[in-house]
Amino acid sequence: MLKSIRRHWGKVTLLLVILLFISARLMLPFFVIKYVNKVLSELKGYTGKIKDVDIALIRGAYVIKEIQLDKTGGKVPVPFAKCKTMDLAIEWKALLHLEVKAKVKLEKLVLNFVAGPTKETSQSGKEADWTKALDKLLPIDVNRFEVRNGTVTYRDFNTTPKVNIYLDDLELIAINLSNIVDKQKVFPSSLYISSGSIGGGKLLITGGLNVMKKIPDADLNVKFTEVDLKAFNDLTMAYAKFDFERGKLALFSQMSMLNGKIDGYVKPLMTDIKVLNWSKEKEPVTNKIWQGIIGLMIDVVKNHPKDQFATKLEVHGSIHKKEIDVWQAVLNVLRNGFIKAFEKKFDDPIDLEKELDRGLSKQAKKEAKK
Repeated sequence: MLKSIRRHWGKVTLLLVILLFISARLMLPFFVIKYVNKVLSELKGYTGKIKDVDIALIRGAYVIKEIQLDKTGGKVPVPFAKCKTMDLAIEWKALLHLEVKAKVKLEKLVLNFVAGPTKETSQSGKEADWTKALDKLLPIDVNRFEVRNGTVTYRDFNTTPKVNIYLDDLELIAINLSNIVDKQKVFPSSLYISSGSIGGGKLLITGGLNVMKKIPDADLNVKFTEVDLKAFNDLTMAYAKFDFERGKLALFSQMSMLNGKIDGYVKPLMTDIKVLNWSKEKEPVTNKIWQGIIGLMIDVVKNHPKDQFATKLEVHGSIHKKEIDVWQAVLNVLRNGFIKAFEKKFDDPIDLEKELDRGLSKQAKKEAKK
């Protein structure tokens, strides 16, 4: 009889423990949502909210859904950031190196940078300490960071016409951010960014990072090609009062930063350019004259055999004071026009296979070599 009672109470106790565990699991998202919203509400200059949270105990993760961050004050008409899901999880591969690290994956992230005449009507995100917020949401170091299907916009609602340029279909992969492998390398972390853009452009950024230092080191290669210049007409008309009738843009850049010192160059190349069409332009005569002057200057100094206007801007200095050699840039315009046309490639051969981490996909490496 006593054994039967004990067996009965044992089953009841087990059932109560199971019910308690299930109840705690069901209540956990409620407390996580409350905590995340509290963290986002404490951001300087911004306020945030989320819609829901999924808890994945088995893989040591939680997924934040429908994040939105807005600048306080209500004078910017678009949110600073929106994200469909933010997956914060333990990176199990790091355990092979006896390290407990995290990985973060953002799906359908949208960032809106806005220019305005005042601080209240513009937003850049620099006011808030985002790393502090991330530390509260994920109290272990991030070793892998990903963005999938991202969009980045630059907007100005105070110009005529209004400006809205963007990158879309953005993919970002940053690996070994906590430096648990290749510790002897100057740039132990690998970065890969690819995206489309307004005007059908294709952007590719590859290189190495060292984010473990107070001032991070970086060695980056940037390639931006196949851009239709007409897509930037709102931008050029708003800020420089001219637009393009036709033209293509390509840009190549190599930039390194070591111990706060910056060295590199930016090489823009424009081909098949036409600025003014007298019969189609609807602007005032004074603006037509201005555009005619710009078109004439481009026509005089461009390389006519390749129908190419190009230059090269050398960038040197430090993160606190960057120096751009404007005179050298002017000389390079003349060099491209009258001596030898710049080529649509990096100035120095880049071994991207060495720059990319083995953890990147084969498709990523294939795209980087194009």
